[in-house]
Amino acid sequence: MTRLALGLDVGGSHVTAGLVDVDTRHVQRTARRDVPHSAPMATILRAWAEATLEAAGPQAPQVTHLGLAVPGPFDAPNGTSHMTHKFPALRGVPLRPALRAALAGTLAPELPIHFGNDADLFALGEWWGGADRPERLLGVTLGTGLGSGFIRRGQPQHTGPGVPPGGELWNVPTPEGQLEDALSGAAVTRLGATLTGRQGSAADWAQAARHGHTGALAVWAEFGRHAGQRLQPWTDAFGAQVLVLGGNVSQAFDLFAPTLNVGACQVRRSAHLELAPLLGAAALSGRDPVRSA
Repeated sequence: MTRLALGLDVGGSHVTAGLVDVDTRHVQRTARRDVPHSAPMATILRAWAEATLEAAGPQAPQVTHLGLAVPGPFDAPNGTSHMTHKFPALRGVPLRPALRAALAGTLAPELPIHFGNDADLFALGEWWGGADRPERLLGVTLGTGLGSGFIRRGQPQHTGPGVPPGGELWNVPTPEGQLEDALSGAAVTRLGATLTGRQGSAADWAQAARHGHTGALAVWAEFGRHAGQRLQPWTDAFGAQVLVLGGNVSQAFDLFAPTLNVGACQVRRSAHLELAPLLGAAALSGRDPVRSA
């Protein structure tokens, strides 16, 4: 019988659910609901439940578990948010029983519910959903901020050799301030202003570069050099065989990849994009499909 899981990717303005075939590691169907993180708890949980049930569809009785990719800080074992900058209505609330109540009468009442950090599950989803699963993979999301996930043998790592505290790279000190300040959309904007004297978002500079704008091409070449200089110490220390880049800035990967050097580590853009956290969330299971080949 086909094993099916549900993955939920919780964002600050919307939630996306996906029905995942655990054996083929393929997302069969997705559903999305817009809901601001500032909404009341009942509104947030209703949106999560609606997206979950739409994604499950008629296969709901076959679902073996539900995994959620959530921002941090979050106590995954206890299912409790410690966030102060997002989701104020959920802070300190045990979310497993609350979500089960929102799903009452639709899925199995004791359906296992697992939580994981969204950046960890992006990286895990890239590993779990890939054809080649290296022993060590580092996933980094480049966008408004910077997220990171260190994966060793299919398990997120938060401590150990080559892993920063909590597995988080965003606040690692750099000459720019923190690593997030050097490797984000805002960093591209600052580089553009420094090198050309003009203002523009990462998307603006990508569009200009693809139209052959010399200054824009220089911006992305410099960003690639910066990214290599900032990330190689971590790929080396962790012994990563693969570095996967996601997030909005990675849409310009072809523009900055030629100057991005992280030594012997292979670098690629996310293969699953917005589906990666859904795959990572589905990989969370008491039966541990994360480790299965």
